[in-house]
Amino acid sequence: MLVPVEPTPAGPQRQWIPRQVPPPNAEAVRQASRAIVTGAAQTARTAAYRGTRPIVNFFAGIGCFWRGLARFLTSPVLWLYALAPLVLLALAMFGIMHAMEATAEVVVHSVTSFAGGWPQWIHGILNSFLMWGARLVVHAALGYLVLPLSIVLGAPCYVLLARRLERKLDGTATGASATGASERKAPPLWRACLVAVRQAVLVTLVLQLGWLLLAPLLLIPGVNLLAAFSAVVVFNGFLVGLLLLSIPLYHHGISTFRGQLRVVWRHRASVIGFGATSILALSLPFTPLRALVAPMVFTGAVLLHHRMRGADEMRQRVAAGPTPPALPPAGTGVPGAWGPWSQP
Repeated sequence: MLVPVEPTPAGPQRQWIPRQVPPPNAEAVRQASRAIVTGAAQTARTAAYRGTRPIVNFFAGIGCFWRGLARFLTSPVLWLYALAPLVLLALAMFGIMHAMEATAEVVVHSVTSFAGGWPQWIHGILNSFLMWGARLVVHAALGYLVLPLSIVLGAPCYVLLARRLERKLDGTATGASATGASERKAPPLWRACLVAVRQAVLVTLVLQLGWLLLAPLLLIPGVNLLAAFSAVVVFNGFLVGLLLLSIPLYHHGISTFRGQLRVVWRHRASVIGFGATSILALSLPFTPLRALVAPMVFTGAVLLHHRMRGADEMRQRVAAGPTPPALPPAGTGVPGAWGPWSQP
């Protein structure tokens, strides 16, 4: 028989009360969102700057060449500095050309001696063809030597040209600066000339390696003549830029080859743009025109170095951060200044 069981009385029930969540602070959320957007925009600007800066510097180097061309053509004073190197270069080229042609004529006559029994017209055609090829090689070699010969023969004039242009630009290269900075004594002229000649010899020897790179590149499958020539022009453009910047770099205390190479490598994009344009201008098929281009590219090199120094100074200011405000001078009446009235 089942006995009814009385239900156990339930204990006091807990009442659920919803937790009071404070409303979000709209101003704090807005500030956080603004900080995130600002940081993302700054990151995007930095990435875009680093990605496009080499291209901008490359075209800036090309612009320095054309600026130097315009500066030289519109400055008759600079023509006087280029006159002596042009005269010496013309005399040297004239003597070398005639000596090499005379040597080539002797070699051609000795080579064609086996055809002495041939008909006269065949012998004349063969002799003329070989002489034409020899003259072509002589003119190509002389055109290649225009820039180093111009530096070696006219080093004092080019050093004086660079110094005058540097003084004209900012007055800090060889004299007192416009802001009252301490004067920088110009290096001796003969030492600057020796540095320029040394750089011309070294870079000319290294340029031979650059043109020798053209033959192996042609053997690589998929690399055509245009790509190989472009690679060699870029390599030689950097070396020509290094050569042309030797004088202004030495005026600013960088005399060693390693030091100049380090500075030029830091601005390699603009140097390659300037040097490649200079190579194309110095490769014109008319040799006297190449001789006229030489002082113009030196003028552009000084302008390029001026731009490089400005970029370095800007980079140093950015790395140093904002300049703290200067303390007010004593006795100016500014609270907190150590004037007579503010002392205890």
